[in-house]
Parts: sequence; C-alpha cells; structure tokens
Amino acid sequence: MYHIYTAPLSPNEISSKTTNEDMSISSAQRKPLSVLNNEEPNTTEPWVNNINCTPPDIEQFPRPLIDYTTRRKGGLILHIFVSLYMFLGLAIICDEYFVPSLEKMCKLLNIQSDVAGATFMAAGSSAPELATAVIAVFVAKDDIGIGTVVGSAVYNIAFVVGICGLFAGHAIYLNWWPMFRDCLFYLISILALLFALRDETVTWVESVLFLSLYTLYIVFMCFNQRLEKWAKGLQCLSCFNSQVSEPINGVSYHPLPDLGQVPLENSNSKLVTSNNIELTSIDAPLPLTEEEESSIFSAPSGKCRKTIWIFSLPLLVGCYLTIPDCRKSRWEKYFFITFLFSCIWIGVLSYILVWMITVIGFTLNIKDTIMGLTFLAAGASIPDAISSLIVARDGLGDMAVSNAVGSNVFDILLCLGLPWFLQTVVVSPGSKIYVRSRGLTYSTITLLLTVVFLLLATHLNKWKLDKKYGGILLAWYGIFMVVAVLYESSLFGNGGPPMCPSDF
Repeated sequence: MYHIYTAPLSPNEISSKTTNEDMSISSAQRKPLSVLNNEEPNTTEPWVNNINCTPPDIEQFPRPLIDYTTRRKGGLILHIFVSLYMFLGLAIICDEYFVPSLEKMCKLLNIQSDVAGATFMAAGSSAPELATAVIAVFVAKDDIGIGTVVGSAVYNIAFVVGICGLFAGHAIYLNWWPMFRDCLFYLISILALLFALRDETVTWVESVLFLSLYTLYIVFMCFNQRLEKWAKGLQCLSCFNSQVSEPINGVSYHPLPDLGQVPLENSNSKLVTSNNIELTSIDAPLPLTEEEESSIFSAPSGKCRKTIWIFSLPLLVGCYLTIPDCRKSRWEKYFFITFLFSCIWIGVLSYILVWMITVIGFTLNIKDTIMGLTFLAAGASIPDAISSLIVARDGLGDMAVSNAVGSNVFDILLCLGLPWFLQTVVVSPGSKIYVRSRGLTYSTITLLLTVVFLLLATHLNKWKLDKKYGGILLAWYGIFMVVAVLYESSLFGNGGPPMCPSDF
C-alpha cells in the first residue's frame, strides 16, 4: 500500500515551519494507537508530518449522511442497498449503451476489436479511476494513491479474464498477438512505475515519462495491423500461429465481411436492364427489429424480471433521456456521443459504488489496505468485468482480454501520470510528490508474477478461453488474495502503520 503526500517544500522545511499550535491540532485529530497505549509514537518518517498512522480512505469522500453510531445499529443496510443498485446501474449502462457503442465504433471506423478493447473500452471502463485522481488534485487536495493499482491490476488480469472463461458459454480461441502486445506494454508500465518511485519522490520528469509511454502505446495501436502481420511472419513465433489454428471442440469466432457493402454484379442484373422490362419500385419501410421495438416502459414477463425492471426503472428512464441508443438506426451515427455519455454515467455510478464500499469497510473496522486489495479493487473494476463478460459472450475473446490488460496500462500510465503532471506542472510547478514506498518490492513482484502466470497459463491451455482456463485464473486470484490479506494484516512482513481515528 502506498501513500503519497504532495508538497512544494522539502520534508525538513515542512517540519521547521510547523508551529506548536498546528501540531497540537494535528495530534488531537490524529492519535496513533501507540499514544492510546501510553507509548511513545515512532516519528522517524518526516513525510508523514510526525503522525504514525494512516488517514482513513473514507475521508477522501463526502461525509456520509448517516453517522457512525446509526450505521453500526443497522443503518449500514442502506449503504449496502445503494451499492447493489449502483452495480445494477453499471450492468444496464454497459449492456445497453457502452458495449453497443464500441461495436458500432469497430464496424463503422474499421477498428480491430482487440485494439478497441485495449484503448476505447479500457479508457471508458477506467473512467472512475481517472476522474477520482484528477478530483483529488484540484478538489480534495489529498493523496494521489497508487495502492489500489495493485489490487485492481490483479483483479483485472486474473478475476475478470477468469470470469470470462467460466461464463463465456463456449470455448473461444485467442489470438496470441493482442495478449502479447498488451502484456509487453504492461510490463513496461510496471518497470516505469518502479523507476519513478526509486527515490521515493516523483517529479515532472516521471509524469512526462508516463504520459509519453501511453502516447507511444496509442501510436503503436495505430500500426497494429502491420506489426501483427510482421510478427506472425517471424519463424521463431510460428509455433504460436499453429496452436491458435488447431481445431478444438468449441467455437471459434471469425468475423465475416460486411456483406451489405459487396456490390451485386452478375449476369441476371444485366439481363433485366437489357430486356427493357419496366419495373415498379415500392418504397415500404422495413419491419422494425426487436431492438427498435423494445421499450423501457414495457414490463417483461415473469415475476423476478418484472421486480428487477421496477427497481431499475429510474435508471432506465435516466439513461433513455440522456444517452442516444446507437443500436437504433436514427441514432447509429451518434455512436461516439453514446460512448462519451456512457463513460460519464459509468464514472458517476462507480464513484458512488466505491464510496459506499469504503463506508461499509470503515464501519465494519476493516483495514483500508485490505479493502483496497479486495472490495474496493473489485468495485472500481466492475465496469471492466461487466463489459468484458458481455463481449466474451458475443465471441470477442480478444476484445475481452485486451480490455482487462489494457485497463491496467491505462491505470498506471494515465491515471497516475496525468494527476502527477497536473500536480507538479500546473498546480505547484516544480514541486515534488513524496511517496512512502513500504511494500514496493512485494507489490512489484506480485504484478510481474501475475503477468507471467497469465501468459504461461494461456499458452499451456493452447490459447483457449474456456472453463478450465477460467478456473485456473480464479484459483490464482484466490491465492493472491490470501497472501495479500495476510501480508497487510502483519501476520508476516510489515503491513504498515495503523489507521487513524476519524469522526466519519
């Protein structure tokens, strides 16, 4: 778990300029557990301003409407209900608007599905992380945290891809190139993060490096088809090509050409015009498809579905009034507006979801670092999980995997690089961001092992996305969770300082 503190002055200057009055106020608000036990607190770390505890994550959000005592007496059920409702809203947005806009984008702009998954889809599903990080710079003036990067990264790679394998409905062949490409850039991102935090400070140089690497990633995607053709022509990589093309019991998705764009040229058409036969054309509207006939105001059949429809009706109406449905012919050309407004909805709903989960964890006295690796990581990555599962069930396995890995590249290079750049260049030019890098080695090793395990498991499974593959990845995720929780609980290693008390 990392905690980042931004200041234009050095730690010694901060300590010398701190008055006794400020320190007394700080001590009253932040009493470490060692002080409560009449022990002398450890104040050897200057960047924490002589406070031997970690500010709780709940203070990075607005104050809960229900106080702590009421939540402990049963009021917490309201936060649980809101969390489930936000999850329902994210499922509706991803299924009805976000994924269809991406499919239209791939079709009309002739973009490969895996490229769209690693760029547009990853950026849209990771919008909450980017929005929260930018808000933290200009509004909250709080930590630009990178601790949840570890939890979200492992969740995206192991859990999201594993769920896609289990519930895709059939085995899907994976193309080795998209996974190799995205994992390569993800490894570069991890090494860049390790380089940026080598001296426990981040300057504008590191922030520019991160933004430059992500720009390079996008440029690389622009030449993806040429690079893929070149890579598959290499003799040393021919073994991957042969494994992907092996017939295995299952379904392989191969997109067909758009037959609507093929010109009709045959002898019959010429005979019709040469015989001077007068034809009468009738302009009649085509029958509406099922998607265009469906209405949000039509209740589905079945008690269970009707109950869910009643609860989700406010969300359905809100989306209907604010997001154009690009699946309908009259809104088809506005697919990019659908994509943008879907991202806004995803960002708002995900922010509320993470807020509610944070309140739940704080009320139940669960350590923030453990929440960050488990429930918060899952909550922040819910859009990735839902959108990846939807496209996987449509047969787009490469798009699902590219979204999972590409989201990690986006989270590290842009969700960290952009706030760092804003802080060190715009808000406080020339300032430094001080980072407490406790557990950095453990976290980096975890990320590297996860990438290696993903590639190895995929290769040994002959590049198939199936139930066995999904089960293996979920088992790996379970092992990671157990080890991470034990580490953060200080059962082995040093889990960091205790959490500060709060009146939230």
